[in-house]
Amino acid sequence: YGLDSSVADANIVVFDFGGGTFDVALIRVEDGFFQVKDTDGNNWLGGKNLDHAIIQDLLIPYLQENYSIDSYMNNDELKELLNNALKNYAEEAKINLSFQNSHHLGSELGEFPEDDEGEEMELDIEITQEDMKKTLGPIFQKSIDICKKLLERNNLNGNKVSSLILVGGPTYSTVLREML
Repeated sequence: YGLDSSVADANIVVFDFGGGTFDVALIRVEDGFFQVKDTDGNNWLGGKNLDHAIIQDLLIPYLQENYSIDSYMNNDELKELLNNALKNYAEEAKINLSFQNSHHLGSELGEFPEDDEGEEMELDIEITQEDMKKTLGPIFQKSIDICKKLLERNNLNGNKVSSLILVGGPTYSTVLREML
């Protein structure tokens, strides 16, 4: 990560937002020696939460607006099947919107089951950075709050941090980077 023994005196925060967990570490560097001063995190906060939010806040509402899916929403087993069918699309949107301002999600006929009226469902939706801010912002805020708590606990603020090292696929998100 570009840090070596030439770093003489610094506070470094390692922000690790992975697929299923979030971890943060405060590292103190003095005279070229690295010491982990404090850690925190959430074992149930990660990229899977982001995918779930995209499904619940963007993809399901799209399907509800364009199709009759009450039977799916009122039956836990059918709802889970629908959520599972949408996971790859949520991940596609999350990844592509880390590098683009908008992304079109389109499915092929036959990928999804028929709705309650026998119409074959498909996705044809444009997702924007603004959509992602509304959807992912609250989840990313949880990780930022954990970081703030870690810094406060160590009598530090953002001005006292020399480097912020981002680890994990979700840290490519422009939403997160703007928030940080």
